Amino acid sequence: MEFAGKLALVTGAASGIGLAVTRLLVRGGARVMAADLEAGKLATLAAELGPAVQTCVVDLADPAAVEPVVHAAIAALGGLDILINNAGIGSLARATELDPAEWRKVMAIDLDAVFLASRAALPTLIERRGAIVCTASISGMAGDYRFTAYNAAKAGLIGLVRNLAVDYAADGVRVNAVSPGYTRTPLTAPSRPEVKAAFIDAVPMRRAAEPEEIAEVIAFLASDRASYLTGQNIAVDGGMTAHTGQPDVFALRARLGASASS
Repeated sequence: MEFAGKLALVTGAASGIGLAVTRLLVRGGARVMAADLEAGKLATLAAELGPAVQTCVVDLADPAAVEPVVHAAIAALGGLDILINNAGIGSLARATELDPAEWRKVMAIDLDAVFLASRAALPTLIERRGAIVCTASISGMAGDYRFTAYNAAKAGLIGLVRNLAVDYAADGVRVNAVSPGYTRTPLTAPSRPEVKAAFIDAVPMRRAAEPEEIAEVIAFLASDRASYLTGQNIAVDGGMTAHTGQPDVFALRARLGASASS
């Protein structure tokens, strides 16, 4: 099994991409500390995956709570080979409408917690020549309307990944990021059907990603198969970032022609 004997900490592990990653790691033979704010969902996860999973309830918005989670994982598992920084939250507001408290919370979870967890884990990861994989976003690669805090945090996260990769490559630690596009997760589930349709229409593959599709790339980056890959941000987005954003001229002409003839 690919992850036999490996020890991992996954944040935001109770749902969506984090849940899919945790399942993949355990099925590959890893033992995992699953950290999340949702105690009930963690209990369900532990019941599903059995003794290979231990759980920790944590609010990563509290900077004082981050380092203890890493140390708890190392103590409970007997070490750490893989850190998956997956936890994150969204935000929707222009800068002039954004409450500074909301800005700070997004930064605390989406960026600060990644720095603090990575910083705490690095001494052990250096000893064991481990890997860090972070869930970023294509929203960190360009701008989105009213995603002020989220765009800034994810852009900062991608920069942090590159810096950590350069600084710790000679120590045997690989650090990479995955930037999902529109993905079917609890974060996007509340959206109205019209909103989901608009997002999907912007995806060249014309569908949302499943969490398992993102998790497969994260697991690859955490595995020995990616042994010479570090400092990279891989967009898993159905082609969204390959597109200039300009309209499909032929489709537009077809619609305009149909309108003119009706």
